[in-house]
Amino acid sequence: MTPSLVQILSRELRELLLSSRLSHMSQSSADIVDLSFYHPDRPLRHLTIALLPMKPLLFVSSEKRQALSHPPNFCRSLRKHLEYAQLTEIRAGLGERMVHFILKKPEGLFQLVFEGIPKYPNLILVGPDTHIISALRYKNEVERPVLPQSPYGPPPNHSSRFFQKEGGAPPPEGEKKEASPEKPNLWDWGAKELQALWEKAGRPPLAAWLKNNFRGTDPELDAYLESFGGQAFQEWERTKAEIAGHPWGHFVLQPGPPPSLRIFPGHPAPGVETRTFPTACRALEDLFRLENRHRDLLTVKTRLESEISRALKHEKRILEKLKKDRSEAEHSDQYQWWGELLMAQLHKVKLHTSEVSLEDVVRGTPAPVRFPLDPGITPLQNAQRFFKKAQKGSRGLALVEKREKEIQERLNQLKSAQRSLPALQSPDEIKKAFLDLFPRKKAEPPKPPKAREPKTPTPNITRVKVGKQFEICAGTSAAANEYVTFQLAQPEDLWFHVRDLPGAHVILRRLQRNSEVTEEMIRQAAGLAATQSKAKPGTKVTVSYTEKKNVKKIPGAPMGMVSMTKEKSLLVEV
Repeated sequence: MTPSLVQILSRELRELLLSSRLSHMSQSSADIVDLSFYHPDRPLRHLTIALLPMKPLLFVSSEKRQALSHPPNFCRSLRKHLEYAQLTEIRAGLGERMVHFILKKPEGLFQLVFEGIPKYPNLILVGPDTHIISALRYKNEVERPVLPQSPYGPPPNHSSRFFQKEGGAPPPEGEKKEASPEKPNLWDWGAKELQALWEKAGRPPLAAWLKNNFRGTDPELDAYLESFGGQAFQEWERTKAEIAGHPWGHFVLQPGPPPSLRIFPGHPAPGVETRTFPTACRALEDLFRLENRHRDLLTVKTRLESEISRALKHEKRILEKLKKDRSEAEHSDQYQWWGELLMAQLHKVKLHTSEVSLEDVVRGTPAPVRFPLDPGITPLQNAQRFFKKAQKGSRGLALVEKREKEIQERLNQLKSAQRSLPALQSPDEIKKAFLDLFPRKKAEPPKPPKAREPKTPTPNITRVKVGKQFEICAGTSAAANEYVTFQLAQPEDLWFHVRDLPGAHVILRRLQRNSEVTEEMIRQAAGLAATQSKAKPGTKVTVSYTEKKNVKKIPGAPMGMVSMTKEKSLLVEV
């Protein structure tokens, strides 16, 4: 947003939005605020304020964007303070990039300040007491801090003459404000004054002179005025009056990339596509769409560039390792020679020596052969290590050469793609380049899920608690006997069964480690084994018992049939 464009746009905004009420506020992203204005005699208008990095934009459209599902804090502040407020005034100081929206509520006049400064744009909500309520961006390390509850002040080198507590009318255009200590505002100077200053400076190149000595300029305005030569200052007087008093109808959009908007007449470069628009809002809306598309393209291109750089580093690391492998492989003959020399003269080599000099009995060279050893191992182990390196080197040299060739081809492919990145101008081209360089791996077919073994229900068993430390368990069927003996019982638990009669398997099960078994517990468990058998009531039976680790299954026997060793017996009456 240049100062000239801000002046032209503020005139359009007054015609479209003044006297409307703010009916809806939302944010379509962290940097984009959408405000809907309702007036009974006009169609619904949507004001978009986009604080894009280096290119803040402001325009009115009939399209409403998708809002975020959870409104950010700034959006909630707008809804709290400006719901159904009436837009009474739109102010834009000459030569500035700021627009003040004055909104009337019963509590007083609120201001929504758009600061369209490219490096640090912002949107600030100011209350009737001229204190900041909220801002889209608080942290601003370049200009000044923006903090809630602090008095609002414009950025340095920007006029504050239109910021008034009660929203009074701006002063006449001919009135001059005091010049900034650093640079005066170009829009406060007339043709004669400017020409006198320029001639006093020695008639330097006009565009550079305006840029270096005045604020309120921009590269397009400077170049446009310079094209008039000696008539530049008269043209500036005419242009300034036309911007202030007449609708401006010259808007030329160059899609780029990157997209740009021109508002002054000029001749585009040959072969450059252009689009013309009758109003600033329509041109800025189209610029907004193109800018978003361009930024998405840059994001995808940056990701591709990052992937290529990472792949290049990876391939170079592999190439360095292959160079070391090649060096090892090329010394295979030497390792073989050293190993044979060691094996032939082991008796001459002392232990724990780091270097040895031996007579060349293998190749017959007159001079002795000196080579290093590992002092931490024996001479024989050193010889074996040399033979292993020689075998590995002779076998791996061909593989190393083949792999080096593959890596070099891959490096050439990546470097070529890196050089051609600026030529990629569409998402489809970037996607194709990405797939060519990094093809997707075929997804492995999913492994079939393991068949779950059907769970067998736990059979019914009889349980009798004996104090807090023991439990007596008895089977009620062949399956229950199998479960009690081979799944529930621990090796040290006592196992009971009536001798020579069918009956239940009974265990005296410890619930706590190192619990001591008493004679009374043994008799209680034996009694349960007797009553759970085929013995007739009133008879006496012998109950055998032993530790469970002495009970084994009988191969091929029916379920529940076991054998036992190291048994003891007890006579029990049923």
